[in-house]
Amino acid sequence: MRRILAALCIAGAAVTAACGDLKSDYYTQTMPQNDGANVNLPGLLLRNAFILGSQQPAPPGTDMPIYMMLLNESGRTDRLVSVDTGGLFREARLPAGGLEIPGGRYVGGTALPQVLLAGLTRPLGSGGTIPITFRFQNAGSVRVDVPVLPPGAWRSTYSPWPGASPSPSPAVSPATSPSPPPVSPSPSPTGG
Repeated sequence: MRRILAALCIAGAAVTAACGDLKSDYYTQTMPQNDGANVNLPGLLLRNAFILGSQQPAPPGTDMPIYMMLLNESGRTDRLVSVDTGGLFREARLPAGGLEIPGGRYVGGTALPQVLLAGLTRPLGSGGTIPITFRFQNAGSVRVDVPVLPPGAWRSTYSPWPGASPSPSPAVSPATSPSPPPVSPSPSPTGG
């Protein structure tokens, strides 16, 4: 009996170790760990937010995309209306009217960026984080330390910002591709 109990304990420890890379909170227990920022807001989840940086420190004037997944758990549409980097970038570009997140659906989680940070104001290398405030129409505002990750490994397949027109991720399914909406800049606290 002791041998069976010992074998079960060893097997349980092996399973626990193998599953150690899974997050334990309710909303992500089936999602593997990620390198991005994650936060829960009222009725909305922001998952795996990261900025795609460069191998070398980026010079002033550089634009950098933000990738993320936004899961709307509420029954009503919400909207990302602004993104604030505290003056590190001149502006944050979103689709005109903000990035819509339909109730009960998600946007993002694909190789297309959801926001473009435009006009870096000082050199920035990959490897650190940037405090960013995301403001949503219904879920409110949240400040999150978003990592700047270098292009490479799996991120090498991610698309840069598509010219002057952002192409938001599909709201229904990652297999669909909506036509790009017009672009409007998000207000900047520095007035730029």
